[in-house]
This record gives sequence, structure tokens and C-alpha cells, in this order.
Amino acid sequence: MLQGTWQSAVIASGAAISAEVDLGRVCDSLLVIVPTLDDATKVSFQVSEASGGTFQDLHITDPADGGNNQVISAADTGGYTWAIPLGGFQFIKVKVDNNQDAKRTFRVCGIRS
Repeated sequence: MLQGTWQSAVIASGAAISAEVDLGRVCDSLLVIVPTLDDATKVSFQVSEASGGTFQDLHITDPADGGNNQVISAADTGGYTWAIPLGGFQFIKVKVDNNQDAKRTFRVCGIRS
């Protein structure tokens, strides 16, 4: 397992999505430190195959039932660390389901085999 560099994914005050983060290389998984969030907030991710490209919601196939499930947290007020499958992407955005009252800085780090 090779760990990348920790980076910040910042969601501005009044916004619900971060700017693009370049993980530096294609990654299998993503480690995410989720800051304290407004109210009960769901966190999800968008990915793109190229910098500046079209970002789409990340879905992963569930091996148990074959369903395509969006990688999304349960609604929570944050303050936890999360490991998610990334499926081989380098360019990501962090997305929340409600605009935040203040700037929120997520810390992200890509992992590859």
C-alpha cells in the first residue's frame, strides 16, 4: 500500500462542494478527515478522469447485491475519519448536501496498491 500526500479540500462558507483536488496519481481508496459540519449533513464525492473535466457523483458496485450505490455518509455533524473505495480516480471533489455556514476544511489522502 502506498499512501499519497494529505491535502485540503475546502468547502467555502455558503457552498456545498469543494474545489477540485488532485491526489497526485490514480488511487484505489481515499482517507478523509471530516470536520465538524452544520446540522446533520451527508458527505459524498465527485470524480473526474481529467483535471478541469466533468465531475460526476461517485458510485461503487456493491458485491453483495450488485447494486450501484453512491458513496455517501449517513447524515452526521462530522468530526470523524472515513476510508472509502475510490475506484481508480485522481481528481476529486468533496460534496455535502447542504450549504455550510462557515468554511469547512476536509483533509484527504489517496491510497493505492
